[in-house]
Order: sequence, then C-alpha cells, then structure tokens
Amino acid sequence: MLTLTLSLGFGLERTDEVDHFLIRLGKTVKITASYNYCWYPTVHRFPTGEILTTMRMSPDDTNPEGEFSAYCLSKDGGQTWGRRYTMGAGANIDAAYSQAPLEDGIWVLGSGYLSLEPYPSSPKADFHTTLTEFSRAGMDVHQVRDASIHLSEPPQLEPVEIHATKATDASHLASAPTAVPFGAIISGPRGEWLSTLYYVTKRDRRYRRLVLIRSFDHGHTWNEDGIIAALQPDEKPWPWMGSEGPNEAGVVRLSDSRLFCIFRTGNGDYMGGAWSFDDGKTWSLPTSTGFKGVAPHLRLMSNGLLVCTFGRPGVTIMFSSNEGKSWTAITPIVKDQSTGYSDVIEVEAGELFVVFDSLPNGGDPVPGASYEHIVYGTFVEVQER
Repeated sequence: MLTLTLSLGFGLERTDEVDHFLIRLGKTVKITASYNYCWYPTVHRFPTGEILTTMRMSPDDTNPEGEFSAYCLSKDGGQTWGRRYTMGAGANIDAAYSQAPLEDGIWVLGSGYLSLEPYPSSPKADFHTTLTEFSRAGMDVHQVRDASIHLSEPPQLEPVEIHATKATDASHLASAPTAVPFGAIISGPRGEWLSTLYYVTKRDRRYRRLVLIRSFDHGHTWNEDGIIAALQPDEKPWPWMGSEGPNEAGVVRLSDSRLFCIFRTGNGDYMGGAWSFDDGKTWSLPTSTGFKGVAPHLRLMSNGLLVCTFGRPGVTIMFSSNEGKSWTAITPIVKDQSTGYSDVIEVEAGELFVVFDSLPNGGDPVPGASYEHIVYGTFVEVQER
C-alpha cells in the first residue's frame, strides 16, 4: 500500500492509504451557461479526441415531447469549449450513452425521463424510443424514433406531468411507461451492445427493478436479458435500500464475461452494487456500497482503477482498486447547489474530466435574474507512484 494524496483546493490536502496511486484535483473550466435551464450534463470522447458534453435545457418534466437539450464540443481535451448547439430529444442524461465510441460514433438510447412509447398494436411489453448517433466529432447528428425495446413484463404507466404546474400534459401523450434506459452502452463478446434499464412492473408497483438489455443490431432492437437487481413480489426491502428500489445505474466490463454495476435506490439513500460472471445473464445478490447518492456514473480507467461520480449533496468522486468491492479516496468535487448529476471520462491516460452543474437558485430559473445556471468540468489527475 502506498500513499494517496487528494488536493481539496484552498491549499488543503488529505492523505489516504490506497494502492500505488496519487490523485489530485486540477482546474475547473466553464463549459456553458444560461439564464434559463442548463443542467444534468454528460460527457463523452470521440475516437479522434474531441469531447462532447450534453446538457438538458428544459424543465425536469416527464414529457418526452417537451425535451430541449443541447451539446458543446471541445477540441483541446476539455481546456476550452465552443458554442452550444441546441436540439430536441437526444442529449438528455435520462438515457443510455455508449461508454466508448461504437462504430466511431457516440450513441444514445432514449430521449428523457419516461421517453418510451408503446406500440399500439403490440403486446404491452413492447415499446419504441429514440436512438441518436453523434458522429464526425459532433458535426453529424443522426436520429431514429423507432428503436424497439421488449421487456419481460408490462410496466406500470404514469401520467405525463408538467414540472412547474404539476398539471397533466395537454398533448396526445396522456401517459408513459415507467421505464427508463439509463447509464452506459457497452459492447459484448459477440459484437452485441449491452445496457441498463429500470422500470416499475404492473405486477409489483412498490419498487423499481433494474435489468440488463441487449441488442444484436447496433441498437435498433433491444430485449431484456437479465435482472440485475429487483425485489421479489413478496420480498421485504433490503435493510439498506431506499424508497425507490434499484434504478439509475452505471455498468462496466471487468473482463471478457465479468461485469460490475452500481445503482441508486432512492433520493439520498444507499447505492447498491452487483456483479455478473456470465456477461449479464445472472447477477450476484445486490450489496450496499456503504455510500448514499444518486446517478452513479462509472468508468474503468486505463490503469485498472474503477472511478465513480455520484451526487447529493453536491458531486463526489471515488475510486476502487478491487473491482467495486470497496471504495476509497472519497472526494467532493463540488459542495454548492447542484442537481448532483455528473459524469466522468478519461481524457488521457491518468487524466479524468468530471462534468457537473451549478444552480444558484436550486434549479428553477427566475425571470429577469442576473445569475447563470452553469455546466462546469473539473480535471482530476491520477498518477501511479
């Protein structure tokens, strides 16, 4: 064991014992800002080096027809950022993003919270959603709205609601299935794509369940192919589980057939973890990570470390040298008001870039206000000693 030093800013440092690594927080850069909504960022890297950061520009509605999202690009490793490009659905954190570029593009499954739509003439477990590809370093955005998802059983429906007024949406979309692709899209051993999705079943409406979905046609057709974490209908909640049940997840491939998944169970409640040794078909019993938070985003670094960011309060980063069995270097990135939603990539070997939002008024814009809602990025250096 060697020493790990964490620079916390303002000249303060904390020292931990961890395997052979030194970690320092670097500078923070401003990516984009707005006097209106500008929050819930994600971050991704093209194979040619350019970095894509997405953000939501609309309220936190359960209405996929009202999505307004955007993205910014950096051509110098995140040091500086260009203008913001706006779009409708397709750049929202409530979706699954390819963890590494697939076919030289960054792919997104879903278009916002509760964005799946039923096929009118199909069984009640079949849905379609948006599949978006960012290519040519963000200069080409291609989108289809009929990527299909087949679940093992019908999900519960939820009324479509307007965030600010709590009124039912006035469009033709009266309700939406409580099913959300969220987290990472990773590649499988047979060239397929794997991702995570959570939903509430009609059979058991108490808690959400977290499942693995798999596609063999480059993301156009998905099928539920394994339960990562879920309560049985007559099972009591796990002692450490929050009020929601397993949902927002991050997943990484540890080796050819081994996967690790970390997930949320409530708002400020404990996060759970599970492992698969057969490429996602079956999973270990979920265990508590010992940390409370929402929206964990997970990456496997080139040096073998797992890195995870999560939120509420603020945004925190942590590391694991034993495939998620334990975590160390628990370090706040930001303590200010934020949604707590964040993301992280490795821009170069040993250099991370963490994105997060800053909300001076707690999230809702005030007409005529002079303050901005800002998306930031912070560099984190990880050195082997």
